[in-house]
Amino acid sequence: MKKNSATRGKRTTKRASTRKASFLNKKMYQKKGTGTRRRKKTVLSTKTIAIITAVLVACLVVTILCTQVFKDELDHLFAKKYSVTDIDGSKKSYTADELKEQVESDKFYQGISVDGVDLSGKTLEEGRIMFAEIRHQQVNELVDIHFQIGNDDVRLQTDGMNLASNIDDVLLEAYNYGKTSTLEGGDGLVERYNLIKDLKTNPKNFQSAFTLGDEQVSLLTHAALDGYDSPATEAKATGFDAARQEFIIEESKSGMTVDIDKAIADVNAAFADRNYKAVIPVSTTVINPKTTAEELRSKLGKVSSNTSKTKDDANRNTNIYLICKELDGIVLQPGEQFDFNARIGQRTPEKGYKEAAGITNGISGPEYGGGICQANTMLYHSVMEADLQVDFRVAHSWPSDYVDAGTDATVSWEWPTFKFTNNTDYPVAIHAWYGDSWVTVEIFGRLLPNGEKIKFFGEPELLIDEEPTEIEYEADPTLPVGQKVKERSAHNHKLAKAYKVRYDADGNEIKREEMLTEYRMIKAKYRVGTLAPDGTTFYMDPKTGEVSAPAGYVDPATTATTAPPPDTTAAPDTTAAPEPTTPPNEGEGNATPEG
Repeated sequence: MKKNSATRGKRTTKRASTRKASFLNKKMYQKKGTGTRRRKKTVLSTKTIAIITAVLVACLVVTILCTQVFKDELDHLFAKKYSVTDIDGSKKSYTADELKEQVESDKFYQGISVDGVDLSGKTLEEGRIMFAEIRHQQVNELVDIHFQIGNDDVRLQTDGMNLASNIDDVLLEAYNYGKTSTLEGGDGLVERYNLIKDLKTNPKNFQSAFTLGDEQVSLLTHAALDGYDSPATEAKATGFDAARQEFIIEESKSGMTVDIDKAIADVNAAFADRNYKAVIPVSTTVINPKTTAEELRSKLGKVSSNTSKTKDDANRNTNIYLICKELDGIVLQPGEQFDFNARIGQRTPEKGYKEAAGITNGISGPEYGGGICQANTMLYHSVMEADLQVDFRVAHSWPSDYVDAGTDATVSWEWPTFKFTNNTDYPVAIHAWYGDSWVTVEIFGRLLPNGEKIKFFGEPELLIDEEPTEIEYEADPTLPVGQKVKERSAHNHKLAKAYKVRYDADGNEIKREEMLTEYRMIKAKYRVGTLAPDGTTFYMDPKTGEVSAPAGYVDPATTATTAPPPDTTAAPDTTAAPEPTTPPNEGEGNATPEG
């Protein structure tokens, strides 16, 4: 123990001595040579810089060498790896570039076919050349589409048309399969790799299709089926059986609506499915008519009838007979208008019409078809009592003697005419005949409701009955002086009232309508002769009809009587004036005759 203590004491003394000596040397150095120390320090810094610079240059050279010479090896060494499963089930890792090399191709991938034709390894252009002939294939070589509508088989008429093929679009779609991805970067390459790999075990076939084009399909389908699209035909009166006094009614028929839009869509769908020999069922809907012939017949009957006695004039009665034949059996459908002149036509000798009394410009005289107004007036009465719509009616120049004043209706070629419209929902028929000097016109159609009846008649008392106060005179240089010929009879100015009265089934008045008819005043007219025996024209006073000689006129007959020459005989008497006559209608200008 003592030895160890002594040893430690020696060590402690020695360290203290060493520290002291070092301190003394350091101090001496600072005092003796400050400049020398600074020089040594500068020399050490330069060496250090040189070494560092050399190291940096060496590093730069190595870096450049590695970048240029060993770039690919370095990229591959540090690039991201993508794991994929190969066709044999083994796992493999590829960089993005390695994947890109495997998926990029300017050809169809292995396992790609179009319409069953293998295009593996073909370019897009090579594929287009292979399918070039398809583009011009005729429709009738491929298409045979039929519509089944009821029991009818209707072919879609496509002969001679060219099909449009989508082969170019399908080839492009097949070519691009596996060449794009919705994912980005390496993930997209992995997806493409998997698609291409799957083609080797699951080949993909792309199908092309033909079409006529939407517009052509629509036109052809309409052409094939529009004839089946028809409305229901309601029971319709096509004529009138006068002997049986009933309508000839055509039975109603069911109609059909065809779903054209669906048929067009079905044709397009068949083309899209490459079913070019399809039978397409057509959807239809039956439209039933609202009435049958029997139902229509039950609602029709005689609505009105009017008759009047004719004059004892063979020509006039012949004209009335012919008009009745023309009128008999005429059928008007709902909404149809009857126009007397348009329907009957001009009354001519070629048609058998005779000359009989008619009224032209207020003057009664012969005309072809004279007297037919009596039949037309009976028609007018029956139309009123059938409650049909009167569109146009003109009264005579003066009241007729075969009906009440205010209820007559005249017609003449070309004006006036008589018009009425069937304003009911049912057909209307005219039944007219002449026999034993009686003319009758009836209206058949829908019966008035609840057994109602209508009567059309005139008020016996005239509202106005005014006689003319003047006579019209007209100078006639073809008649002897002072001779008068009656050209036109006088007719009073009259205002008549007529009634259209509706009665219920018990004869009670329900409704009364009034209508007024005015007959213009017609002055009597005379032609007065103004021709003197010597050819001189005398003056006539238009107010009185008196004739006077012109100023200074000397009657040759008077002179001869007063101083006859010797050995002469007296002048003979003037020839007697002709009997008055009633002129025909010729030369009346625009005057319109009345029947």
